[in-house]
Amino acid sequence: MSISLYQLHIKTNQPNDVKSFLLDWLEEKTGEKPSIYENQSSAFAFFKNETPSIFALSILHENWVTILHDSYEQLLDLANRLSFAVRSTVLNVMAQSTVDTYYLSVHQEGKLVRKIYFGEDVLEIEQEGKPFPFEKLPTGTNIKTGKEPFYSFDYDDMHEFCLHFHVDILKDPTDMDGHWTVIKQNNSSSSVTKKDSLFRSIIDGFLKKKNK
Repeated sequence: MSISLYQLHIKTNQPNDVKSFLLDWLEEKTGEKPSIYENQSSAFAFFKNETPSIFALSILHENWVTILHDSYEQLLDLANRLSFAVRSTVLNVMAQSTVDTYYLSVHQEGKLVRKIYFGEDVLEIEQEGKPFPFEKLPTGTNIKTGKEPFYSFDYDDMHEFCLHFHVDILKDPTDMDGHWTVIKQNNSSSSVTKKDSLFRSIIDGFLKKKNK
């Protein structure tokens, strides 16, 4: 089973505040006034742009607004600013199981407080911030038997982590199809698409190997 995650989860019961923020943010980044569409599906191409050209918002969990996007960047600045704007917590989740690349960060009131990354390009789990009290240490899952353990961090670990915030990152977005608000850049061709992103470069490498 292939898992692809490209989500932001904002702890708030004010989705209109999130919509207003994203409209302003996208206009600031692209120089164009975006369009907004109600009652949409969750289907669009993901991992396509450095700067997001599309956001989809819905409520998948009580007191949380979920955002899907099409960026392959970690969006640290966006998550920080969003958490500051709503004075709350933001969970920033990205994963692509086909290339074993997993990223999770937690932002609170404008600051990054926890970050965990694991992928094919690193020798061990990379971390920032103080672990939460609910975290099992060492971080991740030991996947090696014997005297020398080796800890990985994948979507199962991310799922367990986010459940402590009452967010199920594996919940199918299509369950809310017809109830998504889409904020979209009108001229998608103007979106910057660099190839030096960590996620983008790993995915491109996997696709090249697959097509040989």
